Amino acid sequence: MSKTRAIFRWLAVIPGAVICAFLAAFPIHWAVVLLQLFGFYGDDSAVLVDGKTLLAAVPPEMLERFGYAFFTPFVMTIIGAKIAPNFKFQTAIALAILWALIFGGVMTFVITKGMIPSGGWLQLAVTCILGLSGVGFGLYKVYKRLQPLKDDI
Repeated sequence: MSKTRAIFRWLAVIPGAVICAFLAAFPIHWAVVLLQLFGFYGDDSAVLVDGKTLLAAVPPEMLERFGYAFFTPFVMTIIGAKIAPNFKFQTAIALAILWALIFGGVMTFVITKGMIPSGGWLQLAVTCILGLSGVGFGLYKVYKRLQPLKDDI
């Protein structure tokens, strides 16, 4: 790889990761809409809440927020590592730290201003857990992708 190409790839890591994380919001929204639209089940053998499947019974705003909380850091770490020309796992760690700083700042702002979501502290805690899970799973996937294949002897 040429030096110029490597420089441009390094310059594209953060913008590319952020743009892809933003673009991941659209399929999440579509999945929630389709889940709400087709979440009715007519068979009595399924677990139902008011005639809906379990995921369709969750309010769509909450389900969408949970999807964003998990997939945004996941996509950000994977795409940033994919764009980086080398030091891919270290790049994923740096993006995870960047996400954690931004997420921590936003959570601090939300808590100090008293803007707790309608679901209360439980919803806020689940959002934090999903965010940490997303970044952890993204780091795991990058790490596993970089491991050489081991032959069974």
